[in-house]
Amino acid sequence: MITFFIGLVILAVGYFTYGRVIENFFGPDPYRPTPAVKNAALFEDRQALPHWKCMLIHLLHIAGVGPVVGVILGAKFGPVVFLIIPLGNIFGGAVHDYFFGMISLRNGASSYLEVSKKFLNKTFAALSTVFMIVALFALAASFTNVGSGILNTNHVFSQTTSDKAFILCICLIFSYYIFSTFFPIGSFVSKLSNIFGLILIASVGLVLFFISEHLHNLPEFDIHNFLGNFTQHPLGYPILPMLFVTIACGMISGFHGSQNSITAGIESNEKNCRQTFYGMMVAEGFLAMIWAAVGVIGYSLYPELTLVENGSVILSKIVHNFIKLEFMSEIILVSVAVLAITTADAALRVLRILISDIFHLKQKSSEDRFLLCIPILGICAMIVFWSNITDGFSVLWNYFSLTNQTIAVICLAISVCYMRSKKKPVLFLLIPLAFLSFVIFLYLFWISPQHIMSAPVGFGLGYPISCLMAFICSILVCFYCLRHGKYLSKQVEENQFNPDD
Repeated sequence: MITFFIGLVILAVGYFTYGRVIENFFGPDPYRPTPAVKNAALFEDRQALPHWKCMLIHLLHIAGVGPVVGVILGAKFGPVVFLIIPLGNIFGGAVHDYFFGMISLRNGASSYLEVSKKFLNKTFAALSTVFMIVALFALAASFTNVGSGILNTNHVFSQTTSDKAFILCICLIFSYYIFSTFFPIGSFVSKLSNIFGLILIASVGLVLFFISEHLHNLPEFDIHNFLGNFTQHPLGYPILPMLFVTIACGMISGFHGSQNSITAGIESNEKNCRQTFYGMMVAEGFLAMIWAAVGVIGYSLYPELTLVENGSVILSKIVHNFIKLEFMSEIILVSVAVLAITTADAALRVLRILISDIFHLKQKSSEDRFLLCIPILGICAMIVFWSNITDGFSVLWNYFSLTNQTIAVICLAISVCYMRSKKKPVLFLLIPLAFLSFVIFLYLFWISPQHIMSAPVGFGLGYPISCLMAFICSILVCFYCLRHGKYLSKQVEENQFNPDD
């Protein structure tokens, strides 16, 4: 229990201290008009909303099922997650979210594609855009699966496309997607965010209430057997890279970079952005810590669940075993479905904006938006049904995890180039960039179905050689960012480049 509360303290103290440091490094200008104030273009999702509404919408967009399902899977690594989640959140994920959000805001709430093209070369921008599109479709489809599975009488993923109830749930969710993707964020999503927010708060309160009597049974980080804390996975999975890919959404997530441009278009003052970008990521960290506690307690009470690979099945069984009152367990599971659906609809909205940027499609008229929404939703629906006919869900989840963290590396790289172009300190960005690059390259070099069942196809190399190659590649990534950032700074001196326009 002590380790758990230490993790919560790290999150709280980190927000009020390191969050201030990060804000000062960037230097927000409260008198600089934001895109929402300057533009106010209704059909481009740039319209000023109340600050509390921006925070709530951003939290609902980024806090998907990753900090629930992913964290429950990550809890198999033991109590070490109670320290890794907050440390990764404060020094990695929240920094990533704040900087990429502010860079987007300073550049007219530009999309991920536009920011990538500006601060990286066109080749990297094109490659990163492909990663983003794959990640967004995989996220939308897999999160829709989670949401529909939970809503469908809680028999998560036991249905097939022949089940009428399951198809009905899919249809209802996609009906919501049509409205949320088509209409501007201030005219539809904003209206429902209050309801979704209340459901989320109520569910978190219920979870805390029902696990409170078990908190004293939480295992502790063993100081005397330090290395043993990192080898507790029941199937022997190495903590590097598997933990940092599994519980990505509680620590650092590239998907948030796609959402930051949306939020950058509705905030009315730069001084609010530490609370919105940095703060809501910390709030997601708190959510991840709570569900990590649920997972660790659940595995200690029901050891057979450690051998189950489907996180949603584990979630459903733990919640029903913990909470005997059926209607309360339903509220908690529905809240998870809400998180899945609100994050999936955010991914689809970004896909619409991203594709419109790629093909230079206008989005100011309702007809233009509608014509682009239909094929995006159609492709997503086909992926959802394919993943239920085959064993596609695990494939979707694995590739989303990989592309998601790759995007986070690219967002951190852009942030390093941005700060370097302004001749500001970059070490606090360079460290998480180097570490996450190492994780991604290690995953690519080492992962294979021979090493982990149902894993994506990677190079399948030995672990030591994979570590060495990942280390070299991460150094090269950092070197490129420093060099390219220095080149941009020279462009700034010659008045050929403006990082804030």
